[in-house]
Amino acid sequence: MLDVCCGTGQLAQTLRELGYKMAGLDASDSMIEFARRNAPGIPFTVADARDFDLGARFDAAYSVFESLNHVPDLAGLSLAFGCIHRNLAPGAPFLFDLNREPAFIEFWNDTDAIISDDNVCVMASNYNESTRVATCDVTVFDLDGHWRRTDFTVRQTCHDIDAVPGLLCDAGCQDVALYDARDAGMMGQIGYARTFFLAIA
Repeated sequence: MLDVCCGTGQLAQTLRELGYKMAGLDASDSMIEFARRNAPGIPFTVADARDFDLGARFDAAYSVFESLNHVPDLAGLSLAFGCIHRNLAPGAPFLFDLNREPAFIEFWNDTDAIISDDNVCVMASNYNESTRVATCDVTVFDLDGHWRRTDFTVRQTCHDIDAVPGLLCDAGCQDVALYDARDAGMMGQIGYARTFFLAIA
């Protein structure tokens, strides 16, 4: 099973413990470093979801925690679907989720902070309804002998949900089904305005 945008590898490790043979990819070197620590032995690859070929045909693939909202546009989403399809065996399922606009409006217009004795993380987010782009400016202070500051920005795009099934079909997928996260049992904030897609290669 292929974990696309695997992040720090915890889900891949959980699925391996359930008996699945796993592989994963992520565009972030740092995320892959953490994944290799969290799930040693699983083959993790640094690669962009829009441009990869692992030289294998997987029996299933997924990309969860709205990872594909980080792809900046529908053209990039189409490229990602094409790469994923080419790395799947015929008939293999591909599952992923995307946040819809109400989630961005509700949760991407605030400021939050996490504070501990040796770490402070401040997050200021904004969703632009005209561009459909959400940004979260993150400032982190780590205490390691002295305080060290790191700044970075996380971006997501609110994709047109209605356009996604056509992109999947153009990539060679079929039998595309959509499910609201609440119908899958995801309650509270995590299930709000989130759509899961299931397609067959």
